[in-house]
Amino acid sequence: MSEKEIDARFDELHDRYAPVGKNLTLNLRGFYLKLAQLVSVLDDFLPPQYMKWCKQMQDEVPTDFEEGQVIDIIESTYGKKMDEIFLSFDEEPIGSASIGQVHRATLLDGREVALKIQQQGIESKFRSDIRTVKQFVELAMPQHVGPLEEIEKQFLTEFDYSLEAKNLDIIANNLSEEWGDSIVVPRSVPELCTKQILVMDFLKGRRLVDGILEDFRKYAEYTGGDMEQMEKDMKERIAKKEFTDIQTEKQRIKLGSSYIKIFDIVKNIPYGIYNWTAGFVTKNYEYQWTPKIPNLPELLELLVKVHGYEIFIDGAFNGDPHPGNLMMLDDGKIGLIDYGQVKKLDKDTRINYAKLIISLAEDRKDDVVKVFLDDLETSFKVHKPDVVYKLACFWNDRFTDDVTNGMNLQEFIDWAEEEAPAKDLNQEIVMVSRVSVMMRGIGNAFGIQLKTAE
Repeated sequence: MSEKEIDARFDELHDRYAPVGKNLTLNLRGFYLKLAQLVSVLDDFLPPQYMKWCKQMQDEVPTDFEEGQVIDIIESTYGKKMDEIFLSFDEEPIGSASIGQVHRATLLDGREVALKIQQQGIESKFRSDIRTVKQFVELAMPQHVGPLEEIEKQFLTEFDYSLEAKNLDIIANNLSEEWGDSIVVPRSVPELCTKQILVMDFLKGRRLVDGILEDFRKYAEYTGGDMEQMEKDMKERIAKKEFTDIQTEKQRIKLGSSYIKIFDIVKNIPYGIYNWTAGFVTKNYEYQWTPKIPNLPELLELLVKVHGYEIFIDGAFNGDPHPGNLMMLDDGKIGLIDYGQVKKLDKDTRINYAKLIISLAEDRKDDVVKVFLDDLETSFKVHKPDVVYKLACFWNDRFTDDVTNGMNLQEFIDWAEEEAPAKDLNQEIVMVSRVSVMMRGIGNAFGIQLKTAE
């Protein structure tokens, strides 16, 4: 059987069983929805049939609330009727994820807010799921118990919305001075925040990914391009791992934008001459400007820098920055939402992790291995420096072929575990590495290869 025939057979199986996996995930919900969100940023981790619905789990989870249940929760929590709290309340959720859903409302003082309502009973379900997974890991992969416990600890912080309210305000204050011109973090309404309800500023905009695609669509329509073909070409590039490094892409966008700007100026000169002469007594011609090309490299760099600032300067960062938690706001800024999983790092951990990042950026292999093993207290059952170096790169910097040997993500993880089984992993950097992986996953989804250490 040829490779093409094998792929076709596998596609048939994926077409058949991807919906089964989706339905099981939606029935089990909780921890399994979280896993779907995590892998949704790793485009070559799962076949496209599975990846399509995993991406939907970022913020399009079908509601599990019964009719009228949300209003019952709100009124019983506050001990007041809805019209005593809100001028208006939209019962149709604007977003839904793993443990609750979000509604738009207007307070009595006229402020527009977003309400995040936690699903009743979801915490106990989540704890049960993780307990089951831990029992399996303890039996089959005991070296991963530590990292799983760290992930569990961070996941469980999500169930206290009053804590998330404090996290929102801490992060908003931390970022406002340095990044306030380009980044917005919603602030809480403390007097209305409880363990089960979070009330915060309403941010006007769209999901970042949706905003980027919409801008590309406008550009394609204006220039006579085919958006469907562009998306198809992009998917084929990703499938073939034909990624562009971010610096090359920056130069390409910069050059393209310059050409478009010059072209637009030349194109509009006749309109300008007319408007400033005959246009004073007749109707002016409207200038025609080409829609702006989305500058993906700049957006990705901004996201990496902001999350790096949270990690290294503030020592408090969002451990779950998947695409569903990133917005393109109407005023052009980027909105960062959902700070349920805020991890805090002490100064020594930040310094040691900074040593690793600098060593990775400068490609000092011996120093990378030394810092990873000694300063960050990671150990393996066998000493293979080359494998350790590649693992440090994989989790904290890049997915390039010199690291993965051309394997996909799952193949590489399996290979590394066989070559150098983990013995003890530093729990403190698990969530930091997760942020690095998610940032690179967002880049890969648009065909851009990030090296977060740089």
